[in-house]
Amino acid sequence: MSRERFVQLMTPALSRFSQDLKSLLRIVEDPESDDESRVAAAGALLHVIFSNGAIPGVRGVLRYLGDVLLIRLVLDGVRERSPDAFQKHAKASPEMFEPLSDELDAMRAYLDDRVSVFEKAVEKFPTLNHQGHQASACIEDAESSTWLYDAVHEVLIDEIDFDEEDVVRELKQVDRILAPLASRVR
Repeated sequence: MSRERFVQLMTPALSRFSQDLKSLLRIVEDPESDDESRVAAAGALLHVIFSNGAIPGVRGVLRYLGDVLLIRLVLDGVRERSPDAFQKHAKASPEMFEPLSDELDAMRAYLDDRVSVFEKAVEKFPTLNHQGHQASACIEDAESSTWLYDAVHEVLIDEIDFDEEDVVRELKQVDRILAPLASRVR
């Protein structure tokens, strides 16, 4: 049952991944969100833009599932640290924010202790740095903020181009993520 629920919730989450990145960018730019949340969101965006994915050896659309899960953990932190700002963003993007609790529950039920791989990655987001662009600078410096905005939009145009059919087809093979994650737990 946990696998089916996970796939059911991740299908729309993965299908709207590009919109989720834009929503995350709005959190980075939102002075009403606490700085820790903003830096974590900036780090998540840096991770999505410059990493090969959070799940080793997984390619195609399924490669982005790890990023979707990381973003859910970041959003959970925003909800905890900046509840008023979170509610504001939830009203603006209910399709992303309203299912968050269910998505997190399904993720934990399906992945079990493998979730720790993503939790450890999220802990490192505030210190991410790519070619001199630090997550913390993206909330402090206008030039870095503009660079992040442009970099996210470039990735949206160049790389994140899949539709619901691609997502459904790839999620039929979701069990492929379990072994690589298990190897990182150890």
